[in-house]
Amino acid sequence: MGWDQAAGLRQWAAKGASQEDCPAYVAEMLVELAAAGGASKPRPQAAVKPPAKPAPSTAAVPPRTARNAQEATLMVLGLPGTAERHTARVTEVLECWAREGRRWVGNPRAWSVVALPISSPHLSVLAAQQSHWALWVDDDLEAFRRGYRMLRQIAERGGPQRLIAVHPPGVGRQGLLSNLQYVAQDYFGIELLVLAR
Repeated sequence: MGWDQAAGLRQWAAKGASQEDCPAYVAEMLVELAAAGGASKPRPQAAVKPPAKPAPSTAAVPPRTARNAQEATLMVLGLPGTAERHTARVTEVLECWAREGRRWVGNPRAWSVVALPISSPHLSVLAAQQSHWALWVDDDLEAFRRGYRMLRQIAERGGPQRLIAVHPPGVGRQGLLSNLQYVAQDYFGIELLVLAR
């Protein structure tokens, strides 16, 4: 990725946070992390909010067996729409992961990808019923802001506590994805599994 995430975060922090945006102390902490190259620095305890629920200790994506290979549904939050062209982007990511040797994916076409708007009144019910959840993370300059808002809404609306980050190929672990993973765990008690290298 050719853009400087730290510069984008500094600009965002300088504007100040509105009610829909990330709090200024979170943005400032992420600017420090990005400037330090992702190295973890101690945070003031007042800035840390306790997780809503403890994160489960089991893996976010259970192994797929032959029996459930054709039954798996992946609920995806954060896609720009629910049309097939949007869910096809997730299937492309699953195909990429399968080519990289991630055996748990199995046949990428066997997954039933369902895009669910965060505003769905059924989110908390589906969170209790469905076991496979993902958060779509785009690769543009607004991706962190959207991801933060989605994570906050997931926590507020009783959404899933474990998700896998799905994103366009080429998005690396450092920067955007590691920052979202950190915020998900430390501020919302959500386990966000990042598979990027």
